[in-house]
Order: sequence, then C-alpha cells, then structure tokens
Amino acid sequence: MRLKTTLLFLLTALFTQLVFPQQEDLITVGKISVSGDKITHKPIIFRELEFKEGETLSEIQLDNKIELSRQNLLNQSLFNFVFIDKKKIGNIIDIEIRVIERWYIWPIPLLEYADRNINVWWQTKDFSRINFGVDLRIENFRGRKEQLNIIAKGGYDQLFKVNWQIPYLNKNKTFGMGFNAQYKLNHEIAVSTEKNKYVFYRSDDNYARKVGNLGIGFIYRPYFRFLHQVNVNFNHLQIDDSVLMVNPDFTYGETEYNYFSINYTYKQDFRDYKPYPLNGYYFDIQLTKIGFGIISEDVSQIMLDFTADHYFNIYKRLNFAYSFRGRLSYTNNYQPFFLSEGIGVNGFDLRGYELYIINGQNIGVFKSNFKFTLVPMKDFQIKWIKSEKFSKVFYGMYANIFFDMGYAKENYFSKGNPLSNQLLWGTGVGLDFITYYDIVIGLSYAINKQNDKGFFVSLVAPI
Repeated sequence: MRLKTTLLFLLTALFTQLVFPQQEDLITVGKISVSGDKITHKPIIFRELEFKEGETLSEIQLDNKIELSRQNLLNQSLFNFVFIDKKKIGNIIDIEIRVIERWYIWPIPLLEYADRNINVWWQTKDFSRINFGVDLRIENFRGRKEQLNIIAKGGYDQLFKVNWQIPYLNKNKTFGMGFNAQYKLNHEIAVSTEKNKYVFYRSDDNYARKVGNLGIGFIYRPYFRFLHQVNVNFNHLQIDDSVLMVNPDFTYGETEYNYFSINYTYKQDFRDYKPYPLNGYYFDIQLTKIGFGIISEDVSQIMLDFTADHYFNIYKRLNFAYSFRGRLSYTNNYQPFFLSEGIGVNGFDLRGYELYIINGQNIGVFKSNFKFTLVPMKDFQIKWIKSEKFSKVFYGMYANIFFDMGYAKENYFSKGNPLSNQLLWGTGVGLDFITYYDIVIGLSYAINKQNDKGFFVSLVAPI
C-alpha cells in the first residue's frame, strides 16, 4: 500500500511539473552604468543593449541578453574589450558596463602594392607598382560612431578620396546616411585577360584611365542585427584612345562615359565576432542597377548578389564554417570589359586560385573550413605601455583545413581563358592569427584542380 502511495505521488508530481511547469523567479533590471567611455557618447552604447532599465525577465534570459549585448558592442569596432557585470540586490540586478575604447585617429602612411592581393604582387616584386600617401581615418568621429576617411595617394596609382558615414541621425538611432567622393588616375590598367591573368596597358605620357565617383547613401537599422542600405552614385569614366586599340571591347566604343548607379543591400548579421567568427550566421542580398539611360544609353547592367555564411561548434575546440556566395547579372547589350568581374575580384575569392582572374557574369562560390583552436582567445597586459587602448591585448590562433568550389559562367571573354565555364576546386591547410583592432593574418598552403600548389597570405578571415 505504501509503495502504491509513493508511486502515485511521484506520478502526480511529474504530471504537475509537465503540465504546470514551475515559473522561474523573475528579476528586474535596475540601474545601468557605463564607464571607460571617454570619447564615445553613452547613447551609442545604450543603442546596442538588448535589455533596459526596469525590464522584468528571468535571470537566464538576462544572461543571454548580456552576452548578445556584449557581442553587439564588440561588433561596432569601437572597443577592444567590453565587460558587463551584474550586481544583485534582492530581485533587482544592477548592470555595470566597462569598455576599453580603441584608438580612433589613424594618420596611416601608405606604402602598398597596386595589385589585387599580396600574392599577385609577390610574383614580380615590382616596386614600381607601389602606392604611397596618407590614409587619415577617424573611426569614432565626434564620439558618435561616425567614420571619416580621407585618402591622398600617389605613386603607381593616384587617388583622392573622402568618405563620411553618419550612422545615426534620428532620436531612435535607426536612420543614417553617408557621403563619398573620389577621383582616381591610372597610368596603367588591366584591359583584358589572357590565360586567366590580367593583360595591362600602360601610358607614360597620358593617363590610361580617369575615374570619378560622387555618392550618397542611406542606412536603416531597425533592429540590432538587421540593416537596409541604399547607395546612389554618379560615375565618370574616361580612358585613353589607345586602350580601344588594344581591346576594342573594353568599352562600348566610346572613351568617356557618365552614368548613375543604385544599389540596395539587406543584411542579417548574427556572428559572434565579425572579424573572425566562430558561431552564428550572416546573410545579405544586394540588387544593383548600373546605368539608367539618362546620360549614357550604352551603360546598362543589373546584378543580384547574395552571401550566406554559417559558423558553429562541433566539439570543444573544433569548429566548422561554410559559405555560399553568388551573382546573377543581366545586360541588354553585351558587357564591356570595364564592367566585367568574376572570381578573384570584389570578394569572390577561391582559395588555390589567388593568382587568377576567372571572369564571369554569373558566379557561384562555396567555401568550407574545419577550424581547430590552437590558442584560445587570451589577453595580456603590456606593462610599459600606459594607454589601455594599446596595452591590453588579446590574441588567438587557429589551424584549419579547407575545401572550396567555384564556377564562373562567362559569355564574352572566355576565349583564351580556360578556367571560365568549368567547375573549379581548391583545398589545403591554413593557420590564422587574430588580435585586437580587427587584425587577421592568414597563412595557407593550397592545391587546386589544375594541380597548382603554393603558399598564400591573406589579411582577412577566410570565411
């Protein structure tokens, strides 16, 4: 009888727990305080918090929101470190946020290669293809997360550029805009491809190409990790007459064009750390229209781009990441070479093919990475540096095995370029080192479908 009573009691308790689960005790967010923000305005920090004063929720929910808020703040590229601590008094939890700001003003002396990447330049080590100048970056201008960038560059290429991004203009900090202007002069430009490598034309007496752009952009960020952006640009292109003698298909037959372009971008960003993600996902889709027939009736092209990245942990120090990136494009005439892109250009990179250009109007790239954490993220203090902006350093190191595939459908310039219109793949091993100020240095050894092998260097995360 006692056994039956005990069993009945246990079954009743289990049923009650399943049907009427016990409510977790709720807490209230008390005072939120911020320190370390010597330049950054406090509303910029509060904008990234996923909790607010007076909010009632469970402590587990608050812990999740604290971690998401810390990621939000780090991903604004305003701080090297973000610490969020709790102080509980009864059912009220006060939040203390401490940030270590970055150094925001960078008058960077420019001494850079003019090629697409360092691997291409390293083949020739041609120091005549070096640019020099000054890149002035103010990354938290006026303490409002604004970015001001002024570049004056000479040498192989000459460039004058101003870019000002203002992310927040309204009270709710959901709407912003930006302005940009640049003028670029080249004595030498790529006029065609042969064996999937650029063929260059150089004019010592005149500029082979003059390019100017004026643009305005509008940003709408209604939620923490969602963004809409529209950019409108006026573009000017002028080339030397001799370019058309080398490649008549470089333009539509004229040496000067003025045309408008418009781009719409939608982004979802749930990565834990944008410069080198280990968990989360990223998605964007872009629609671009080049030319409206207002000034030049020849320039006309529509492009649809998308990117989808996924990062997750497999077991302890082992992580996996994969990425899809694609483009569909349409033109009602033919595509001139000055508008052509492909694998190896504008972010469509394929490991193992760093030295090649694979032209194509329609492009698909799949990338995958197994990452093993050799050195988990650590930080240390450089005692002889007084400023915390530089003295407190973090770093990490990751080994990876990768496999990439890509395809570029080329309708106009496939002759003499055998890598277009075929499925390509590359695989290999790599070593990535990351540290503060979004620095990522990648070393890799790759082999591709054509049995080309080599060591390569990259300065961005592979995925």
